[in-house]
Amino acid sequence: MMAEKKRITGCIPSRYASTRLPGKPLCDIGGKPMVLHVVEKTRQAKLLDDVVVLTDDQRIMDTVTNAGFHAVLTSEDCASGTDRIAQYMQQDTSSDIFVNIQGDEVLLNPEHIDKLIEDFLNNPDAQMGTLAHTITDPDSLNDPATVKVVINQQDNALYFSRHCIPVTQSGGLPEQALAHIGVYIYTRETLELLTKKKQTPLEMIEKLEQLRALEHGINISVTTVSHYQSLSVDTENDLRKARELLSPPTS
Repeated sequence: MMAEKKRITGCIPSRYASTRLPGKPLCDIGGKPMVLHVVEKTRQAKLLDDVVVLTDDQRIMDTVTNAGFHAVLTSEDCASGTDRIAQYMQQDTSSDIFVNIQGDEVLLNPEHIDKLIEDFLNNPDAQMGTLAHTITDPDSLNDPATVKVVINQQDNALYFSRHCIPVTQSGGLPEQALAHIGVYIYTRETLELLTKKKQTPLEMIEKLEQLRALEHGINISVTTVSHYQSLSVDTENDLRKARELLSPPTS
């Protein structure tokens, strides 16, 4: 007897307020708001049954729906993207698995989303999963903005940190490490459990919400991808880079 197909929804939390770049989901990149670049890339993933933008702002809601895509208004009180998805989950009773996609990852590769989903579905014990890629550049290894992850022999996360992990016995940098990519996949049950848990000590120290899952004994499986190109738009400088990369060529 074939297992019943799981319904998988890609969620793009998109908050208007941003300390470093206010209103960034609506920032113009090549004649198109940033949020629409992410929606269009996400919709190219073959294993998603639906893609929805979850926002706290009517302007973002209107931009997405006027372009013909799915968007839902969520509370301004949501502390994180995970909380925003958990709130949406209460009204989406048909989805079994949710994928959390960062609304500022303008160079998102839809094939990486499919690989994450594929690995997750092939793991009968999967509770939560995420992506990573190999880094060798010393600047990235030392950069607290680049979150590192170490995994066990079964490709489950042991720990995430803003500092380089692992380090050599003398405290030096390794030849390579795994950098975390902020895309998550969860079962409905895991998402419900996570949002009922309070912030944990390691989460508060590192300011990494995935540590809440590890501290509560939730396994996070890690899918390592190659040919990863990242650009998270957090600052005016990031926005300039995105415009250079994604603006159509002038004739």
